[in-house]
Amino acid sequence: MSHQRPTDLRNRYAWVDFAKGFCIVAVVAMWIAGEMQGHVAKGQAGWLGYFVVFAKPFRMPDFFLISGLFLSQVIDRPWKHYLDTKVVHYLYFFVLWTLIVLPVTWLLGHDAPVSLGDAAASLLFHLYEPFGMLWFVMMLSVYFVATRLLRQVPVWILLPAAVLLHLFPLQTGIYHIDRFGMFFVFFYAGHVFASRFFALADWTLAHRRTAIAALLVWAVVNGALVKLALTEHLAVNLLAGFMGISALVSIAALVSSHRWAGWLNTLGKNSIAVYLGFYLPMIIIVPALQASPVGRSPSLVATIAMVSVIGIAMGAYHLFNRIGMRFLYDRPSWMRLVKPGQRAASAASGSKGGRAISPVAGSNPTSAM
Repeated sequence: MSHQRPTDLRNRYAWVDFAKGFCIVAVVAMWIAGEMQGHVAKGQAGWLGYFVVFAKPFRMPDFFLISGLFLSQVIDRPWKHYLDTKVVHYLYFFVLWTLIVLPVTWLLGHDAPVSLGDAAASLLFHLYEPFGMLWFVMMLSVYFVATRLLRQVPVWILLPAAVLLHLFPLQTGIYHIDRFGMFFVFFYAGHVFASRFFALADWTLAHRRTAIAALLVWAVVNGALVKLALTEHLAVNLLAGFMGISALVSIAALVSSHRWAGWLNTLGKNSIAVYLGFYLPMIIIVPALQASPVGRSPSLVATIAMVSVIGIAMGAYHLFNRIGMRFLYDRPSWMRLVKPGQRAASAASGSKGGRAISPVAGSNPTSAM
């Protein structure tokens, strides 16, 4: 039995960070387009509006699927270790950034509460029902717990159940239950079919011309489905989601060897820093651009906003790390259930007989998303 060297594994799985880079760009684009259209007639977001609509079927499904790709590495580890890395990790950022983002939006004049009591009530409410983009961080912790609890359920039972939850959304009035079925099928598919997606990336690199031709066909089909509003039907949306995910895996594999695409790799490795840090700059920059002479061109506003918002999020990440505020992006030791030494021992014991896919993934604390 042959064993791949760590360098070979890094090369083989390099596309994952590129795919996460694509995802974070698509997510930021969606929010910027929404912010732009909140100030003008709907649809006036320039080229960005077309991109956002095109990417809608696979934007969040891909993010959730990628989050499940390496779950087999840790799912059988002791509960304490698992909760530390897959639940406390995300809940820490969720709570911390709720307490940061929400008050700052109030200071900027967005739905500011009229009293201290209202402010406290609003903060407590949004710790239950996430504010803005923070819902993704919250739902990841829910999906990780659910998958661990259900890991003994056969795939042939759980996967169809996940599909049904997507096709027939629950409406209980309880946020986490109602949201659960929207994307769990993609997260779970990333976990149980991880080897298939890595095989697709390998196939793409071995058959570049065929893969590019297939991608062109996919782009036409996806565009037609979106244009005809067929993706509004949940069954079509599910199919388009997996088609888009497969396409993005291939695109990421194709660009992963090109130096010009290195910026995507950087964004992917620091995806959680961008995800947490883009919102506040966005709600300042977009209205300012639209009120300036630049505002006459929605496409120019969109372009400047995209570059500046992502740039500021990355710049803030590096700045805060340098001035002793690393806790914004990396959990301090007192918020860890398992210390680094214990984690290494737990990882070694949990990998015995496990289905680890990549021993080199997830070394960057900000890349865990």
